[in-house]
Amino acid sequence: MIDNAWKDYLYEHILLKDEELNLLDIRENNGMIDIPIIKKTARTRRMVAMLTVGDNNQDVPPINLVKDFTSPRTKKQFELTNVIYEWIRNGWVIREYRLAKDERTVKSEQFRMGLSLFQYKKQMKDQQETEKNDSFLEWKNQWKQIQKTSSSSNLKRKEKLNRLNDILDEMAMKGNIDDIGTAWRFQKQLLFLHFLAAFYQISMIEHHFDWKQIGAKYYQKIGGSKEFDAYKKEFIEVAEELLEYPLQLLGLSSLGTITPIYFTGPMQGQSVSYKYGPIHATTDLAVFTENFQTDAEVLWLVENRGIVTRMAYEKNFLTSSKSFILGIDGQLRSAHRRLIEQLVSNVKQVIIWTDVDEAGFIIAKDVGETVEKSQAVTKWVVPPLEVVLNLEEFQSRYEGAIQVQKEEQEQEIGGVERWKKWISP
Repeated sequence: MIDNAWKDYLYEHILLKDEELNLLDIRENNGMIDIPIIKKTARTRRMVAMLTVGDNNQDVPPINLVKDFTSPRTKKQFELTNVIYEWIRNGWVIREYRLAKDERTVKSEQFRMGLSLFQYKKQMKDQQETEKNDSFLEWKNQWKQIQKTSSSSNLKRKEKLNRLNDILDEMAMKGNIDDIGTAWRFQKQLLFLHFLAAFYQISMIEHHFDWKQIGAKYYQKIGGSKEFDAYKKEFIEVAEELLEYPLQLLGLSSLGTITPIYFTGPMQGQSVSYKYGPIHATTDLAVFTENFQTDAEVLWLVENRGIVTRMAYEKNFLTSSKSFILGIDGQLRSAHRRLIEQLVSNVKQVIIWTDVDEAGFIIAKDVGETVEKSQAVTKWVVPPLEVVLNLEEFQSRYEGAIQVQKEEQEQEIGGVERWKKWISP
């Protein structure tokens, strides 16, 4: 006989619709049990399969079985050997063979996850979940302690860090960190939360600090300064996206990186002024410390630097159309968003122009969301060199074009006459 745990497992995970275990005709042989499977209908009752299970349930299966069988639905092909028979006896795998309508001919044979393997994987999953909860609770307690002890005399910096405080408070309250680094494994997500807490802690008490000081201050142990090194670039980028602000302006020094932003057209800030003429460049740090404005009426947001270069040559077109060309440079960063938000309030039109591929599609949608609150008319350039006035049509046209042929902006630029048509009402 088989116990109730086996019965429940087979009925829930192995048997198909209208199938039953024929417990009256089971056969036991050398630690293995053969169980006929019957299927009942209103008119018939026939044997459709045979399962071979084990009665010597063992707790710890071989590691390769744990990896190979991801769920009870997984089916594997094995050559029957003494090792396979041992797996069956221990309840790690089930031998299942399906029968033809004559109830004798074997139609297919495969091996499925057994009860012992299923219980082991569930136990491991529960243990991992407990460890996750414990490690998250540890971070939560550390964050509470940092909040109690941190203070800053720098009111401007404290104001900027309030956003980070709110983000971490929300994470601590909800206990769900899946929204951060969604492609990351849990341990990396958790380490990032520790990084954010560590950055908050040191930024609240130190005017300037370098990368190594963040981990050293937080962990207070030998090697603590290296805890975040493996993900330095990623953690900085994601943190700046969350805060929409460069970490350098919150005290982090010696990064050695400044992100350039290329454009052509008129732009004014408190301490700098640009005119029509050559290609200009500002930086992410300048964008977050200056309040820029433009006298232009048409704001062109283009993905590639090459388009900025090409349009800059047409100075007469730029001045006559009162155009400003901003290069996204392949990735919409927080500094681009900040500058776009500053400039868009002054212009009458926004023209978004990106590559015809998946990345260009995402950039164009993100840029559209950035400018949607403005009063400016927004246009998207779509193949074959036309403009549309709403996001839905842009999405439909772009998705269709990507299926036909991907292309970069530089392949089809169009020239001045085409650009004038795009600007026209």
